[in-house]
Amino acid sequence: MATTTTATTGATPRSRIRSKLSNLSSQLLKVGHQRINIDIDLANNSIDGFTELTIIPTSNMLKTVKLDCREMEIRDIFVNGIRCVNYIHKDMLYINDPAYFEGCLEDGRVNLLDLYSDRFGMHQHHMIRQKLSYLFRDTHTSADATTTTTSVPTSDYTTNTEELVIILPETIKFELTDINTVTPQSAITPSYLKSKPTSSEVYTPIQIKIDYRLQNPKNGINFVTNSNIDRRNWHAYTVNSTYGVSTSSWVPCIDNLWERCTWSLEVNIPRTIKDIGNPRIIGSKEAIQYAQSRRNTAVDDDDDQEDDEQQDDDENLDLTVCSGDFNNVKETPHPIDLSKKVVSWSLFNPVCAHHVGWAVGCFSSFVLANQESTANESEEQDFEEEQDSEFKPGSTPITVYALPQDIELARNTTEVTSSALDYFIKQFGSFPFSSYSLVFVQFQPSSADGYAGLSILSNNLLYPTNIIEPMFSTTQTLLNSIAHQWSGINIVPQTVHDSWCTIGISHFMASTYLRKLMGINEYKYRIRQQMRDIIKQDIGKRPLANQYYRFPIVETDLDFVKLKAPIVLFILDKRMTKTDKSFGLSRVLPKLFLQAMSGDLPNGTITTTHFQYLCEKVNRNKLDGFFKQWVYSTGTPHLRIQQKFNKKRGMIEMQIRQVQHLEKRQARLTPRSFITDATSYIEDEPGHPLLPVFTGPITIRVHEADGTPYEHIVELKEGNVKIDIQYNSKMRKPKKKDIEAGLDMMSPFTSRLGDVLTSPADMSSWGLSEFEKRDEEMMFNDPFEWIRVDVDYEWIAVIDIKQPDYMFAAQLCHDRDIEAQLESVRYFRGLDKPSVVHCTVLVRTLMDDRYFYGVRIAAAEALAKFSNSSNNFIGLGYLLRAYKELFCFRGSTIPKSNDFADFRQYFIQVAIPKILSKVRDQDGIVPPVIQELLLNLVKFNDNTNNSFTDGIYVSKLIEALTTTAVTGRKDEPHTKQFAKHVNTEIDRLLKLDQYMPSYHNIIEITCIKQKIRLAVANIIDLSFEDLLYFTLDKYPMEARVEAFTGLFRLGGLRNSAILNYFLKVCLLNWDRPMYRQSLISSLIESIAVAAIEGTQSLLDDVEFTTSQAVQASSKTGMIIIEDGSEMEKQRDSYARATVRGAIELLRRDYSIGNGLRGCLWELIHSSLVSVSERRDLFSVCSVLYREVDKMLVKLKVPSMDVTEFNRKIVAKNLGGGKVVFKREGRFKIQLATRKSISSKLKLSLKPAAPSGMAAAAAAAAVSTPIASAHTPVAKASTVAPPVPKVTIPIVAPAKKSLVKVENTRVTFKLPKVKLSRFRDVLVKHNGSVVTLKFSQRNRHRLESLRAEPVHRYVKITKFKTVEISSKPFESKPIRVSKPVDTLPVEVSKPAPSLKLTIRPLKEPRVSAVVTEPKESRAGAMQPKESANNSPEKVVPKESPKESAEKANEAKVSPKPASESPKESKETPKSRSKSSSPEPTNSNSPFSRSVSPYTKKKKTKIYIHTSN
Repeated sequence: MATTTTATTGATPRSRIRSKLSNLSSQLLKVGHQRINIDIDLANNSIDGFTELTIIPTSNMLKTVKLDCREMEIRDIFVNGIRCVNYIHKDMLYINDPAYFEGCLEDGRVNLLDLYSDRFGMHQHHMIRQKLSYLFRDTHTSADATTTTTSVPTSDYTTNTEELVIILPETIKFELTDINTVTPQSAITPSYLKSKPTSSEVYTPIQIKIDYRLQNPKNGINFVTNSNIDRRNWHAYTVNSTYGVSTSSWVPCIDNLWERCTWSLEVNIPRTIKDIGNPRIIGSKEAIQYAQSRRNTAVDDDDDQEDDEQQDDDENLDLTVCSGDFNNVKETPHPIDLSKKVVSWSLFNPVCAHHVGWAVGCFSSFVLANQESTANESEEQDFEEEQDSEFKPGSTPITVYALPQDIELARNTTEVTSSALDYFIKQFGSFPFSSYSLVFVQFQPSSADGYAGLSILSNNLLYPTNIIEPMFSTTQTLLNSIAHQWSGINIVPQTVHDSWCTIGISHFMASTYLRKLMGINEYKYRIRQQMRDIIKQDIGKRPLANQYYRFPIVETDLDFVKLKAPIVLFILDKRMTKTDKSFGLSRVLPKLFLQAMSGDLPNGTITTTHFQYLCEKVNRNKLDGFFKQWVYSTGTPHLRIQQKFNKKRGMIEMQIRQVQHLEKRQARLTPRSFITDATSYIEDEPGHPLLPVFTGPITIRVHEADGTPYEHIVELKEGNVKIDIQYNSKMRKPKKKDIEAGLDMMSPFTSRLGDVLTSPADMSSWGLSEFEKRDEEMMFNDPFEWIRVDVDYEWIAVIDIKQPDYMFAAQLCHDRDIEAQLESVRYFRGLDKPSVVHCTVLVRTLMDDRYFYGVRIAAAEALAKFSNSSNNFIGLGYLLRAYKELFCFRGSTIPKSNDFADFRQYFIQVAIPKILSKVRDQDGIVPPVIQELLLNLVKFNDNTNNSFTDGIYVSKLIEALTTTAVTGRKDEPHTKQFAKHVNTEIDRLLKLDQYMPSYHNIIEITCIKQKIRLAVANIIDLSFEDLLYFTLDKYPMEARVEAFTGLFRLGGLRNSAILNYFLKVCLLNWDRPMYRQSLISSLIESIAVAAIEGTQSLLDDVEFTTSQAVQASSKTGMIIIEDGSEMEKQRDSYARATVRGAIELLRRDYSIGNGLRGCLWELIHSSLVSVSERRDLFSVCSVLYREVDKMLVKLKVPSMDVTEFNRKIVAKNLGGGKVVFKREGRFKIQLATRKSISSKLKLSLKPAAPSGMAAAAAAAAVSTPIASAHTPVAKASTVAPPVPKVTIPIVAPAKKSLVKVENTRVTFKLPKVKLSRFRDVLVKHNGSVVTLKFSQRNRHRLESLRAEPVHRYVKITKFKTVEISSKPFESKPIRVSKPVDTLPVEVSKPAPSLKLTIRPLKEPRVSAVVTEPKESRAGAMQPKESANNSPEKVVPKESPKESAEKANEAKVSPKPASESPKESKETPKSRSKSSSPEPTNSNSPFSRSVSPYTKKKKTKIYIHTSN
C-alpha cells in the first residue's frame, strides 16, 4: 500500500479530507465471514477442527490467498467445495517433523535450525533470526522526521506472517456483486450494525475450508491440565497478549487489527469431567457399556440414587464454555459422540481475529445485578416501560465466571463492575456488544486479555474482603478492561503508531470513573504521581505517535504508552474546557463511538489524524501546536519562575523561562528496560531532540492580600516570557494591634490546617518553633500571600517558583488543593539548609489527620530527605517521634497492635518504615536508632485484634529492614551483629509463612528475595544448595522463580551446571507457560543486572578463571565488579552508567562462558518456547554476542593427481551470492640451470596475480617474503643510491642448506668466511631497504678477517653456495623451467621492518633489517655519484661450468673504466625474450614495473656502506 509521509513543518501534518479507505489489507480481498468448528481435547492438549472463510475479492486479479497459521498441521483445503492441492505451508516454527532434518543431511543443505550443526555458533544467531524474519520484522521507522502520519498502514505494518499460501484455481470466475448479499446478516441485526461499503467494487465470494490439527501449542492457547492439578480445575483459554501471532496460532486466519469480519464459533467439549479423554462414539463398545451401566443404575433404590447423584454432582462437574455473547449461546448434543456437546455462538459485530476468544472449564458463574433494575424492582412498571427497559442505560448484563474455589473471591472483586459499566454507558454511549463476561483463570501470563464482549483475567487479581492494597490495583485493571471494550476492540488503531489513541482513550475513561468512585483528592493525587513518573521516564524516549516497537508486540511493550497517553488526553481535556462553548473530551468520545457504530470510521479504525480533526471540530480551535508538542515530540518542559511586586505600577512582574534544553539529563539504566535500550542502541535508532520551547496557555493563581485568589491565563509563546499581572486588591498596611493580637487579616478561612501541636507544652516537648517576628512582619507587608502556576494541570512539567519560605508555609496551611500542599512540601524537601521552623511546619502536617494521606506521606519524606550528618539529622528526630506517637507505645519502640480500620492511617504506617530506611550518614550507614526501631517493628508485630490481614504490611517491613542491613561497612562488628538479627527474623517469618500461608505467599516470596539481597551484599552466606532447594515444585511458583534469580545473581550465569539445570527446568515445564515465561524473564533480567551492576563470582567455570588470570597479568581490567583494584571498580562503574559501556562490559565478562552460550543457543533453537519469548532471547543474544557473518562451508575435493594438491585454492566472488573456488597455477623458477636451488626456498606470490607476477618472481628468485598484513606497500620504483663495492670471498659448498626461509625471516649461514672490515651497510632491493647490522661483540672478530681487495659482488649458485667477487659477474639469460613446487604465502602489505639474519656456521651473526626507503622516486631514479664510491651492479655468472671452476677461490678484478650507471641499465636488454614476461603494475614488494631493473632475470644484492 502507498504510504503518505509529510516532513516536519510548523504545523502538524495531516489530511483534512476524510475519505473512505478502499482496503486496509495488503491483499486484494476482504474476509466477509469466518466460521470456526473446533474439538478441544483437554486430555491431550490438542485441537482438531476446521474453519470456513468467506473471501470477498476486491479485484479480479486475485490469484492467491495468504493466511496466518503456525504450529499446526494442515490436513485438507477446499476451495468452493473442491479439494485444493496447490498450497504452500511454510511454517518455520513447526519443525517437529524429523523428515526435514533428514532431508537436509541427505542433500547436504544448510539447516539453520539444527541445534548440533558445527557450521554455526552463537555469533551467527542473527542468521537464525533472519530465517524467522517474517515473525520478527521491525515495525519502527528510521526516518529522522519527528512527525510522520499515514493515511493507510505501511507495508511493514500490514504484512502478516502469511505461512499458508493458497493458490486459487484458474477456473474461478470473478463477477461483481453487492457486499450485503455475501455477508451473513442475522434477522435481529440492527441496521447500523450491517456492513458498510468500504470498497468501490467487490466480486463473487470464494469459500475456503481448511481442516487442521494442533497439539501442545505455545502461542494463542493455554491448557491448564497439569497432572498435579485436580481435574475439577482443568481448563483451557485463549491468550492474546502478543499481537499478530495469537489467534493465528489456533486457527488459520488473517491475524491483524484492521481485517474485521463477523464470526460464528462451534466448540465441541466433553459434557462432564469424567468424559474428558473417554469418548463414546455411537455404536462403539464404550457407548454400549455406558448405556448398560445407566440402565443398571436406574434399577437401584431411589434414596440411594439421590445420594449417589449428589456425590456425582460434586465430583463430576459439567464443563462450560465462556463466550463473548452468552445471550445467543446454544448447546446441542454432539452428532456422533455421546460424551460431548456442541456450544455455538456468533459475533454479529465485525471484529478482528485478535479479539476472538473463549474459555473452557468447570467454571461457576453468577450474574451481577443491575443497580437501577434492583432499585426499581419493587416498583410497578407497565408494559411500555418494560419494553423500553431493554434500551435503557445499564441494561447490559454482566456474567462472572470463576473456578468453584474462587467464586466468593470473584464476588468481592467485581463488586464495582456493574456500576462502572452503567457509568460508561451513560457518559460515552451504549455498550458495543450484546453482553459482557468476566472470566478468572489460573496461570495467565498477563493480568487481563480483552476480547469482543469477554475479558479473561488472572485469578491473581482476586482478593478477599480482609485485604486492602489489591482493592486499588485490581479495580484499576477491571475498569481498564471494561473501557477497552469501547476503545481497543470496537475501535482499533489503524497502525501500531496510532495505538496510543485507543490506549489513552480507554485509560482516560477508567480514570473518570475513579474520580467518582474515590473522590477528587485521590484522583488528583494519582494524576500528579503519573505526571512525575512521565517526567522521570521521558528521557530519550520516542514520541507517542512514533514509538520503538519490537515485533511481535507484547503488552509489556506498551507500558510507557499506557502511562503517558491518558495524561496527554487529560491535559488536552483541560485545555479544551478553557475554550468557550466547549465540553472537552466528554463530547469528543461519544461522537467518536457514534461514528464507529454508524460506520463513518473506515473499518472501525482510528488514526491520530482523525482524532485530532474530531477534537478540533468539537473545540472549534486549532490544536496543531498541542499535538506537535505532546504527541509528535518527546520530553517535558522545565519552567523556572521569578516574580517581584512593582508597587509603583501596581503590577506583579513575572519572568517564566524554559530551561529543559539546558539540562543534560540522562536516563538511568534499569534491568527491566536495559535489553530494549541496548537493542535500540545497537540498531542505531535515531534520536529525537528535546523541544527547546513548549507553547500553550498556563493558568496563574495569585492569592492577594485580602485572601481572594485571582486567576490569570497567560499564553507562553517563547522560551523566556516576561509578563505583568495586574494587582486587584488595595494595598493596606495592617494595624499594629492586629499584628499583636495575632489576627490573620489575609486568610479567608476561619480555620487553618496544620494547627496542631501549638500549645507551649507541646512546642517545648517536641522542640518546635514559629517563624521569626521579622518574617511575620514581612508576611503582613507582602502584597500577596502566595502564587501558584498551572493550577489546572495543563502541563506535564517541572515548575520551580521563587518565593520566600513563609509563603510556601502559608500555602500549605491555607490552600485546600492537595496539589498546592504537595508543591509546598516539595519546596521544603529541597532545602539545602533546613531549620527547626521548617521541621515544625512538616511535623505539624504529618500529625494533622485532616490532610490527605498523600500529603502527610510527602511531609515524612521531606523530613527524612534533608536529614544528614551536616545538619545533625535535624528532621530525623521529629519523624521518629511522630511515628512513635502514632503507632508505638509511649516512650518505647514497641509497636501497638495493628488496626487497619482507617485506610489513611494504614498507608502512613506502611510508608514511614520505607522512608526511614533511606536515611544515611556521610559514610552511607543507616543510624542505629532506625535499625533498632525497624527490628522491633518486625519482631513485635501483633495482628491478633486486627480485622485485616497484615501480609503485605509485614513484607514491606522486611524490605525496609533489609535495606538498613545492606548499607555500611561489612567488616564492622555492629553491622555483622545486626545482619545476624535480620537474618534470624527473616528465617522465622519464612517458616511461619510456610505453616500459615499469607495472601499469595507474599511473605515467603519476600523473605527469599531479601535473603538474596543480603547474600549479594556479602552480608550473609547463602549457598547454591540452599537456593536450589527452593526451586523444588513444592514451593510456590513465584518463590521458585526468585530462587533462580538468586542463583544467577550469585554467580550462576558463570556456572554451566546451574545454567544446564535451569535449561532443563525451563524446557521440561513446557505445559506451564506462565512458569516458563517467568523463568526466561528471570534469566533476561539477571543478564541485564549483570550488565548494569555486575554479579558475584563463586563457582566460575574454567574459562572465566583463565580469562581472569590473563587479564590480571596484563592489568587490562577486571572480571567482576567485586574484585580488582579500586581504580578498576571506579572505571567500570562509570562505564556501566552508559548503554555502550554496559554492553561492552557484558560482552567482556560473560560472552566467553560456555554454559551461558549453550543455554541461550538451545533456547533459541527450541520449539518449546513461545514467539514472544524467542523474540526476547534473540534480543539478549544480539546484546551479548556480536553478529559475525560467518559460515563454515565444506566442499568435496575433486579427484586429481597427488602432486596437484600443493596448488593453492583461490575464491572469487561473482556477486549475487555466487563464489567460484578453483586451484591457481604456480611456477617453479630456476637460476642458471634446470635444477631447483632449494626445495626450502619459498616464493611469495599474491593469490590472484596476473602473468606479470611470474616475471617479478623470476627476477627475485632468492628474495624473501618481506610483506605482512599489517604493513604498507613499498614503492616499486625506488632505486638504491650509489654505494661502494663490497666483495665477499666465495664460500665452499656446505652439506646443509645455506638459505633458510621462515615466514618473513631469511637466514644465510656462511661457514668460515673472511670478510673485509666494514660497518653497518644498507641494501636496497626494489624499494626495500635491507640494513646489515653486525653486533658490537663480534666487530673485533670481523676486523681480523679483513682481506684485500674488497669484495663487493655476491652470487648464489645452483649448489646452494654464495660466491663473492670484486668485479661484476658475467650476465647470462636464465631459462624458466617448470613451476616451483612450493606453497605460496599470501602477501597483502610489505613489512616496514623485516630482519634478514645471516649466520655463519662458526662466525659472528650478521643481521639485515628491511626499512622503508627515505628517498623519493626522482631521487631514486637519479642516484648521486661521489669521488670515492659509485653505484655498481651485481650479476650472476655466465655458466654453471665457470661457477664450478671458481667454487673454491675468490677472483678480484678492478672496475672497468668504461663502466657507468647508464651502461648498467642497458645491459638487461640482451636477455632471452621467452624468459622475460610482461611486467605488471602491482603493489607487491617484488614488483618492478617502474624500476629500470624490472626486466632482468638476475639476482642482485646491493650493499651500501654508511658514511
